[in-house]
Amino acid sequence: MSDKVATFQLTLRTSVDEREVFVYAEARMVPEAVAPTLDNNYIVTLLSNNGYGDYQINNEAIDEIISALDETLTQISSEADTEGLNFETNTIAVAADAEAIVEVPSDKMTALLTIRPSRGGDDLSMEQVKKALEEAEVTYGIDDGCIQKLLDEAMTTELDHIEAQVAFGREPVNGEDAKFIPLVPTANERILKPRLLEDGTVDMHDLGDLPTVKAGTHLMRKEPPTEGETGINVKYGYIAPKKGIDKSFKPGQGTEISSDDEFLLIATISGQPNLKDNGMKVDDAVQVAAVDLHTGNMILDANLLVKGDIGEGMKVRCEGDITVGGVIESADVKAKGNIIVGKGIIGRPHHDSKQHDYTCTVEAEGDISAMFSSYTKITTDGDLLIAEQLLHCDSTANGKVVVGNEKTVGSQIVGGVTRAHDGVHTDILGASAGVPTHIDLSGKLELKQMEISAVHSTIAGKEQSVQTMIEALSKSQMLPATPARQEHIQKIKNTIEFVKNEIAETEAIEQQVRKEVEELSEGIQITAKKKIQPNVTVKMGHHHFKNRREREAGSLFYQGGEIKYDSHID
Repeated sequence: MSDKVATFQLTLRTSVDEREVFVYAEARMVPEAVAPTLDNNYIVTLLSNNGYGDYQINNEAIDEIISALDETLTQISSEADTEGLNFETNTIAVAADAEAIVEVPSDKMTALLTIRPSRGGDDLSMEQVKKALEEAEVTYGIDDGCIQKLLDEAMTTELDHIEAQVAFGREPVNGEDAKFIPLVPTANERILKPRLLEDGTVDMHDLGDLPTVKAGTHLMRKEPPTEGETGINVKYGYIAPKKGIDKSFKPGQGTEISSDDEFLLIATISGQPNLKDNGMKVDDAVQVAAVDLHTGNMILDANLLVKGDIGEGMKVRCEGDITVGGVIESADVKAKGNIIVGKGIIGRPHHDSKQHDYTCTVEAEGDISAMFSSYTKITTDGDLLIAEQLLHCDSTANGKVVVGNEKTVGSQIVGGVTRAHDGVHTDILGASAGVPTHIDLSGKLELKQMEISAVHSTIAGKEQSVQTMIEALSKSQMLPATPARQEHIQKIKNTIEFVKNEIAETEAIEQQVRKEVEELSEGIQITAKKKIQPNVTVKMGHHHFKNRREREAGSLFYQGGEIKYDSHID
């Protein structure tokens, strides 16, 4: 017996349908040299050698078998102990069919198919997957190609599961709001959208004829809002779109809605067309070839349409809009409405170094638009819109200053002073030669900061008054008490309390104004889409910034009590 050892001979048995595998163990004595090591690997190898390697193995059952075998072997001491000693285990491996799991998120716009590949069992068919989708109520947007690809992958993968989106809903398309489509060009559009040549370049000087219309001209067409397109989720549920918002025509002066077509705006007079909110207006305009020595200075209460230039030394005063096809050169021009210049605004500095005024002055209560401007004093209650360059000008806009448009490249602000309440936007700010260029965005911000100073001064004055009254109260309380003195003391106390309440209210006002400063500063910034050159100085409120080096595209803005720079380059 010394050269033999007790062991078990293991064989495999299966269920009638061969989907379950068991181990049959029969005790015997064998030479120690050939006795197998009965462990998990031995049984797994036995399964593989017998064609069950793909089955889903129950490792917990195998561990129980090994433990039971080891315990039994310790009780065998002779050949006789092995006679009739055998037993069959519980299931250690089972043939598992592939499984399809369908998940639909809460928005029901997709369906996720997870496949657990077969382990010795049957693979999934397209029909079975379709049935799983049907049971999950997925009936729309099913991608058969994606399903087939996943089924093919499941037959070769070693992963315990694979997944993919196999159904997709259709998002609703929200309706579009009512649109107002101009049917005629306007003067402002002519400036901001210069003529495109056949070779793809832009002629900034040939801007075409000044636009005018006759009575009866179709000016604008309204496109009604659309309903949008209904969406469908993967469970074939309909998703209503958001309908577009309807807006009404707002006919302006010299226009009306056509009696034959409620979506058409027409001109009732001849004149110059101009855009307005949800409509257009036609301004009755005085037309001249040019403003020069032949016409003399012009003062009129209508719109002015100048096909050529406003010449040197001329003065123009207009109660409406002024549209100039050519240039304004060293003239004095003011309008109650907009000033639109087809080419440029040209002035020059006085030769007298003590005289800081320019020879050209342009002022409007509306917007001012031009191709370029140089050595000019410009003032507008609206926006200043320059297509190419703003050179050495003294410019003030209660709105914003925009130099450049979608068709210009390298627009630039160089030299002079540019003031704006609502921000400055250009391609290049300053010049590489370091020409001093000043930008002032103090307007609204400085007024608010002055308001804070005034409020703070009021608070300080009231606090000083309270301190004075407290000292007077202290002295009064040290004197002999009389009815009159007690009444006086009470009046002082009441006054102190009243003033303290006033201080609290004023402090609340100060906090509100400070909040308004922060909110205001968020919307005020200088944007350079290409470059900021050296020697550009910026003023925002009481704060100053001087750019001393070339910077790439970026913004300058006020935040946390200082002017900061943020690059646009990621």
